[in-house]
Amino acid sequence: MKKKRIPMIVLGILLIFALIWWAGIDETIRLVRGADINYLLLALVMQLLATLAWALRWRVFLKKAGVEIGFGQILIATFIGVFFNNITPGARAGGEPARMVVISKKAKSKSGYGQVFATIMADRILDVIPVMVFTFIAFKYALSLKIHILLLVLSISTVSLMIILTVSILLSFNEKLAMKFLKWIIGILKRVFPKKFENIEEKLEEKLKKSIFEFRETLMELSTDKVVLIKTLFYSFAVWGFMILRTYFVFESIGYPLELYKILMVQMAGIALGMISILPGGIGITETVNSALYLSLSINKSLAVTATVIDRFISFWLPSIAGGALSIYLGVKSGGTKEKS
Repeated sequence: MKKKRIPMIVLGILLIFALIWWAGIDETIRLVRGADINYLLLALVMQLLATLAWALRWRVFLKKAGVEIGFGQILIATFIGVFFNNITPGARAGGEPARMVVISKKAKSKSGYGQVFATIMADRILDVIPVMVFTFIAFKYALSLKIHILLLVLSISTVSLMIILTVSILLSFNEKLAMKFLKWIIGILKRVFPKKFENIEEKLEEKLKKSIFEFRETLMELSTDKVVLIKTLFYSFAVWGFMILRTYFVFESIGYPLELYKILMVQMAGIALGMISILPGGIGITETVNSALYLSLSINKSLAVTATVIDRFISFWLPSIAGGALSIYLGVKSGGTKEKS
């Protein structure tokens, strides 16, 4: 992790403590201590199932692309990607290079970076479809309830998603943009490990061109296979379904059953935060705004904050710890590189 990110993460953690203090430390501790462990375990299971569904979706793309690799390695790469996404501000694209390198290194068959990266881009683009569907449903509920703050944040989420989708499609099918993007990744690696990239610019240029060819060829093949699209769409909706159920069980654990459509509204509204937050993983910001959105649904502040903090612990902190531990074990560093053993 880059040292300059540490102060930002500390700031985010301080925001969480300030939020808990505002909600009432004693009341928050009481709710946490009294939480039903069975519902908390169900929430954790939902998070694990969401991660498994994500890895299974990616496996469909990898298999179609001819990348031979075991599911265990795909799951490891997914957790590592989650970790780097969670320590990256903005659109959380830090995990993609790491996932690409892990799979390319561990694949049984010889797979180029461009080939693997195409599966990652297809995976990312497809994830937008269920998000847009759920956002539309959430928007309808927010309109019927006339909750202005939810309508505003949902609008920001929709615009942000459309921008991300447009950029992703342009990057995927425009050769010049793809070349610039790959050069940007190489530029990061050169700054982190300057000695390893001395006097190899020409070789890198050739490899980049080859990678772009592999990338476009693989992506075109993936986008025209109906069976692949049906399977991956199923897993995409499963991912988001499990995540909504996770939050539902968190609220159940503190003795406050909350309707699924209300959870859906807040979750979809909160997506924009991760895309525009200057803090890595939206630490502190996501907790604060999600709590505010639950308050707009007339939920007590202690309940709203406690549920949000527990939910983020299960969905953000635990996967980040697991991914960080795997990154250290495999020697994967920021930028997707791997240390020599």
